[in-house]
Amino acid sequence: MGVCVYLGAVMVVALGATTLGSNIPASEPAGKHNLHCDCPTVSSLLQAVGFAPACVSSSLALCSTHNGEDQLTLPLQEMRESMQEVRQAIKELKTWRARPRHCKDLLASGDSGRGVRQVYPYPGRPYDAATVFCDHIVDGGGWTVFQRRTNATTREDFYRTWVEYQLGFGNLEGEFWLGLDLLHTLTSWSLQELRVDLADFDGQQRFAKYGVFSVGPASTNYRLSIGRYSGDAGDSLGIERHNNMMFSTHEADHDTYPENCAISFRGAWWYAACHHSNLNGYQYEGHHDTFADGINWYHWRGYNYSLMNTTLMIRPAF
Repeated sequence: MGVCVYLGAVMVVALGATTLGSNIPASEPAGKHNLHCDCPTVSSLLQAVGFAPACVSSSLALCSTHNGEDQLTLPLQEMRESMQEVRQAIKELKTWRARPRHCKDLLASGDSGRGVRQVYPYPGRPYDAATVFCDHIVDGGGWTVFQRRTNATTREDFYRTWVEYQLGFGNLEGEFWLGLDLLHTLTSWSLQELRVDLADFDGQQRFAKYGVFSVGPASTNYRLSIGRYSGDAGDSLGIERHNNMMFSTHEADHDTYPENCAISFRGAWWYAACHHSNLNGYQYEGHHDTFADGINWYHWRGYNYSLMNTTLMIRPAF
């Protein structure tokens, strides 16, 4: 019966559309002509596309009576309400799709400069926002910064626990680590590139850029995948000492060395046995006599020089 009621609703529309093109005598009352010569044609058409004759007959009868029109009121109202819900769902979907997933989306929407922004990076969770720092000035912009070390008066302690590195810490306007969980999410959208900006205490600056960068999920201990180096700082991250390595902290040892590299070198990183870069190391100022436990980038300033500024940032490669 439900199919026939629906067909009745269709018939109202179909018959109305049919009569728009017919010649109706001016003296004939509106609504009384619908079944004269059009209904046999409509009936044949409906049966030709597969509707049962009994269903077509009952629907035509429903359309031809005032009582039938009353019976159609509720289904038609329900149809209108359903269509309104569909329109609202489509509107919300378009709004969600327009939300920025990362800083490059913000750049495309007209954002500029540098600063703290909100993005929506979580697939399937359209209302969950993340607060990040965007850089739209360096190298074309669109960068989401996930680590920064500075020579600020108040320094951040980077000798932190596994959970702290998972969740992130620090001040987005100063020194900070964004968090391994969010870093994994951000690098899961699409192919990412990484830019590493470095500065020493002598006023020199260098950079390293990688065309491939991703961080695995927690189940892999945030395994690093990195490659396609370019720049002038030397490749101290995309080589065998770090590529395909898991992340380690002083109480979560996942390196390939007999001892804990994070403890030996006062940091937290994708260590192997042990490192060519240690950008979460101790904040010495320039030269230090201790070995490789500062903010070191071996292929530029070696193991006995701790850098003044570092910035690690990512963006979609395409």
